[in-house]
Amino acid sequence: MDAPRLVTVYLGLLLAFLGNIPCFQSAALISPSAARRNRGARTAHQDGQRSSMLLKDMFASSHHKEELKDAIVPHDYMLSIYRTYSAAEKLGLNASFFRSSKSANTITSFVDRGTDDLLHSPLRRQKYLFDVSTLSGKEELVGAEVRIFRRGLQTPLQTAALYDMQVYACRSDRLLDSRTLDPLDSTKAGWEVLDVWELFKHQQQQLCVQLRVTLSKSDTEVDLRQLGLHRSGRPQREKAILVAYTRSKKRENLFNEMKEKIKSRERGEAAEERAPVRGAKGEGPPRRRRRTALSNRHGKRHGKKSKSRCSKKALHVNFKELGWDDWIIAPLDYEAYHCEGVCDFPLRSHLEPTNHAIIQTLMNSMDPNSTPPSCCVPTKLSPISILYIDSGNNVVYKQYEDMVVEQCGCR
Repeated sequence: MDAPRLVTVYLGLLLAFLGNIPCFQSAALISPSAARRNRGARTAHQDGQRSSMLLKDMFASSHHKEELKDAIVPHDYMLSIYRTYSAAEKLGLNASFFRSSKSANTITSFVDRGTDDLLHSPLRRQKYLFDVSTLSGKEELVGAEVRIFRRGLQTPLQTAALYDMQVYACRSDRLLDSRTLDPLDSTKAGWEVLDVWELFKHQQQQLCVQLRVTLSKSDTEVDLRQLGLHRSGRPQREKAILVAYTRSKKRENLFNEMKEKIKSRERGEAAEERAPVRGAKGEGPPRRRRRTALSNRHGKRHGKKSKSRCSKKALHVNFKELGWDDWIIAPLDYEAYHCEGVCDFPLRSHLEPTNHAIIQTLMNSMDPNSTPPSCCVPTKLSPISILYIDSGNNVVYKQYEDMVVEQCGCR
């Protein structure tokens, strides 16, 4: 084979190989001149995609990159909490809830992990085990309760005696709470709620409680299966849950966890940058480009700046587009709004400018080069409720402050 044909065959094989690489496939669809014209727009778009994917990767790593929503079924109680307080927020009502005369802004549910059913003998006592290691020490516990689902019996109990339902600490047999069961209600299914706050306050990683039922005014223990309280054969939505009510000691930031992951990633990248560079030339940009894209997400805006006066403008946030729908259960989107426009002299009274903003705007109107104009910023914000899955695969309701712009002003 002559040299020209050999070169042609070689180039053909090389192009066929490169054509199987996704980055070369997309590049082949764009002419060199078009690539130069669209380089700025494509770079901005890719930066946004890198930022979104980086945020998604960080949260996915904390959730083991699994389809959490398919694996975790939120209890009806958590869904009802979200519906109640998110509806109150939309009506402009105070959606704070109170436990033990103290306000809480977070509710976390922990699903029972116990497996101690006795299949062929009377079930006198049943242990419930909860992993509470994901609770932050920065949050104040203001309430805790165990919710146990009681199945309805097909036929009512043939007794007039009442039953005492009791929960104990597993290690000390200390009574935590009790309630009375009426045999007339035995055919009705429902959740039995018992307070376990006293035990919960002293636990750090695991919490274990023990359930037993006795005949009223006696110590005779009853088989829990006769009352529909046995654990075996239950679907996820009927499993017992521990519900912890906590209050943040400082204002919650939606991205606190994200910041820690960014720091960890940056430390790892710094170590990689100090190491010798390996690999072929065509491997693409170094990983630090992703960090730069993330840090520049608040950079220059594209297009001409609006010359309208400072006012509230639309901003629709879609968590699915951000790649967060694998850990945020609800809402999947919401109206955040934003403030945009100029703050020029004279400032309008509805913008509620501070005295400093008035002086700064006046100085700017006299000499724009000496003083920048005051800024159009949110002056009043409101919270929203978010139902999500935490790093321990627990369903959490949290009320996040300062998520929706209500008013804009010049500052």
